[in-house]
Amino acid sequence: MRDFHKLIIIDCIAAALLLITACSLGGRPEETVLSPNPKTLTRSTSEAQPCNSEIYISPETPLPHGSRAAVFLLKSSKDAQEISMYLTGLLHKLLLQKMLFRIIEKNDEIFNDLRSQMKYARDNKYDIIVVGEIEKIVMGGELRQSMMSIKMRVIDAKTEVTLLYFDSCRTALPKRGISFTDFDGLNFPVKFFDIQAPLPKQLGALVIAEISNTLVQFRE
Repeated sequence: MRDFHKLIIIDCIAAALLLITACSLGGRPEETVLSPNPKTLTRSTSEAQPCNSEIYISPETPLPHGSRAAVFLLKSSKDAQEISMYLTGLLHKLLLQKMLFRIIEKNDEIFNDLRSQMKYARDNKYDIIVVGEIEKIVMGGELRQSMMSIKMRVIDAKTEVTLLYFDSCRTALPKRGISFTDFDGLNFPVKFFDIQAPLPKQLGALVIAEISNTLVQFRE
């Protein structure tokens, strides 16, 4: 009778595993998307879009190390302003460490357009400006990937010529784990669980590190 009860319990565990696996593979939970417009958080059930990193314009000559450069606050939606400030500060710190330019200063002021940033740079005697925009943030959950996409430009403040223009994007999947329970000395997996994909700040930090490496590739 004891063996019969054990078989029933094992069958129940197996059935539960099949159900959990089916839900994990077939479920399509909502993901939260931050769009680069003034709207608040929007909800989406669509798949995350492809993530591409690509350089569109590269400088004909190396970026002059003797320049005085300004790193402007990354443009973002209202929802992502705190993330934008964090990532801009991180980019400024990395560029200082890598000594990309002779002087690198950070500006946290919010400008309405690029022309205003150009005027500020000329009025304050900057040679180079580094500007960017957080294009998309996808906050992954336990079953969906996260994504961070940032567009960057390095511009000559005097001539208004774009020296370097590129996209940097990265995705990250949630981690999968299994919880075990001991039944009469035998281990049976009773639950699959997922550790959530990285938060926007965590994934954004990785993207900013890649951006700083891309910029440094073109220094003198």
